[in-house]
Amino acid sequence: AQSLYAKLPEDLPTTLAMAVLDVCGAPAQAARLVQAGHTVVIVGAGGKSGILCGWEARRRVGVNGRVIGIEYSEEAAAELEKLNLCHEVLVLDAQDSVGCHTAMMNKTGGSLADLVINCVNIPDTELASIMMCRERGTVYFFSMATSFTKAALGAEGIGRDVDMIIGNGYTRGHAETALNILRESEVIRRKFEQTYT
Repeated sequence: AQSLYAKLPEDLPTTLAMAVLDVCGAPAQAARLVQAGHTVVIVGAGGKSGILCGWEARRRVGVNGRVIGIEYSEEAAAELEKLNLCHEVLVLDAQDSVGCHTAMMNKTGGSLADLVINCVNIPDTELASIMMCRERGTVYFFSMATSFTKAALGAEGIGRDVDMIIGNGYTRGHAETALNILRESEVIRRKFEQTYT
């Protein structure tokens, strides 16, 4: 038998550590999924889990890869730009699947994303995530607003052959992965201190 627990770090304030541990499965899964040369799209890239995934994606895509962050508002996009996690930040409505697909086709020259990470906690973003992903690419739904039915039937309905992963809050080593981001990135730590403590 095993139980889930994480020892609170002594070098980080408890409120900050707890805020990060709340979503620590996302960056750990991103670390597992992102490969050098990938085009990675993060929906909701300016939120807590999106920022952590952005850090992992940026460090793993290498010089030939690309991280594209998506935010709903100009204000949120501007805040995300300041973190310098994404090569590009787009203002898009993730409930507008056709608009998202068109924007990504334009940004990628038609090749679309190798990996789409959905971190936005609003409904009806499944199809946009799927449509921004290339054939045989991967969509990781970390959002708890994800409808399995909409994702499965949406992909089938448009004939898109993608692998879909439903967010599991547990990934081996997830706590340390997430806490280390705060240790490695002064910019992210400051942002989280301002927002969550």
